[in-house]
Amino acid sequence: MKPTSFSKLRMAIENLSSEEWFRKLYVDAQYTHVIWYNKKIKKVLLVPANVEMLKTDEKKAQEFIKLVKGCTKNK
Repeated sequence: MKPTSFSKLRMAIENLSSEEWFRKLYVDAQYTHVIWYNKKIKKVLLVPANVEMLKTDEKKAQEFIKLVKGCTKNK
């Protein structure tokens, strides 16, 4: 059975949870909501190569944090 986008997203979040910067972001309820429901964020997280890049490249991780925080301001 092919994984759904929901299960892929859940796996990406679980994978990134090993990173301290992501855990700090994820514990905030407004950012958790953005991570799960914002199309821009989901588009990034649904690509496994992007998730690995976020784990290994600090600059990309900082860009992702800015993207998440920026999406909460656009509400």
